[in-house]
Amino acid sequence: MTELLSASRPSLDSLDIRAVFEAISYLAHHARSEIDASPTSPAAEVFSHLGCAPDDIVTVQSSLPGWHHVTAVRAIDAYVETHPSASPWWSVSGDMRAHQDIVTVLTKCHARGPYSAAAVQYRSVDTGPDTTESLPVFGLRTTTSPDGHPVAVLLRGPGESGSDKVTVTVLAADSDCATTTSQAITESLPEHDVLRGKILTLGQKQNRGNELVGFLPKPNVDASDLILPDGTAERLYRHIVAVGAHAAELRAAGQHVKRGVLLYGPPGTGKTHTVRYLLGSLTGTTAVVLSGSSLQYIGTAAALARELQPAVVVVEDVDLIAGERSSHSSSPLLFTLLDAMDGISADADITFVLTTNRPEVIERAVRDRPGRIDLAVEVPLPDAEGRRRLVELYTADVTVTADIGPIVDATEGATASYVRELVRRAVLASLTSGAEDVGEEHVRAAVDGLSEERGELTRSLLGA
Repeated sequence: MTELLSASRPSLDSLDIRAVFEAISYLAHHARSEIDASPTSPAAEVFSHLGCAPDDIVTVQSSLPGWHHVTAVRAIDAYVETHPSASPWWSVSGDMRAHQDIVTVLTKCHARGPYSAAAVQYRSVDTGPDTTESLPVFGLRTTTSPDGHPVAVLLRGPGESGSDKVTVTVLAADSDCATTTSQAITESLPEHDVLRGKILTLGQKQNRGNELVGFLPKPNVDASDLILPDGTAERLYRHIVAVGAHAAELRAAGQHVKRGVLLYGPPGTGKTHTVRYLLGSLTGTTAVVLSGSSLQYIGTAAALARELQPAVVVVEDVDLIAGERSSHSSSPLLFTLLDAMDGISADADITFVLTTNRPEVIERAVRDRPGRIDLAVEVPLPDAEGRRRLVELYTADVTVTADIGPIVDATEGATASYVRELVRRAVLASLTSGAEDVGEEHVRAAVDGLSEERGELTRSLLGA
């Protein structure tokens, strides 16, 4: 039986080896033909566009802070759209793309390795207090150099390989072409800068699509809403706004343009309100506002101001970092502030505005050295006329039939915040009683209520 089965099975020698080999060769040739007939990959198109082998590609890379993601994309798009042979954004997918150079990534994509062409991934990035823009995270476009030679431009956004930087890499067959293209894009960055002319704040991980820089709405504070001693607002405006308006003429006359302003006074007198008025008065000026935990970014704020001038750097409650050395151990932030102020050249159109509740403990080097602070302005407790104007301001939208004299008298030595709270209580008293206006009884109820709290925490917090 075994012999019968063995005899019936054909032996290897009896197979047509040549026919099998020819069949395999045919299948292999057919498969390669199918591959060659398939659409060319974008990576192959890049090599074809550049007109050279991968080993001959030259790259020139520039790096920018992460907050320039929008600016970089806008600059690349503007450059590409004005040159022929432009392609839309495209991308590459692969686990290691962030850790390898772009030529290696494209080579492995072309060879059908661990990378493949993919749709571009976008992230939403803030461009203002209430505006956003979708930006490529990893994208490439082909175009030409300023003199018409083929190049490609790669953008890697912040977050790639754990970096907080934006990198722009130009690929070309010639180093001069790569360099001139990179320079052209870099030189156009200022005109596309989304931060320029905005009011900025700094704070780690608080802003969508941007790990550090955020945007504040431009304040709208009318000069009539600023209750200060006569001439104070004019001095500030002249020193901050007018100097900036005549910066070029001042430089031509050999005068310094950089300036420093110190606003001081008790809590609740309106220093922040005054700063808001000044910021709202600026046109075409970038402002960086630091307060609380963002004070740690003084160095970054100064760098932004230097880059985006004309600019204003606001440091609120500077006494938190710049107390007298004799009373506290020296703060590293103090030296950062001093270095930032000293590091700005005299002809830079940059203003440092510092506010404090305690001028007596401000570091003498900040307070007295010329070139750091050249204007100190007190924002004092309001006098009787100031308190009367405050009451009129805070009651502008309600009908008041009562004599406001009791409010003015009851708030002697109090801050603007205290006056505002007293007015609010008077208005609330009229509302809860169903009255259509604020009468004498409502004012008296508000005055009596706050008077009873004279020794309590409420009055202290309100600045009375």
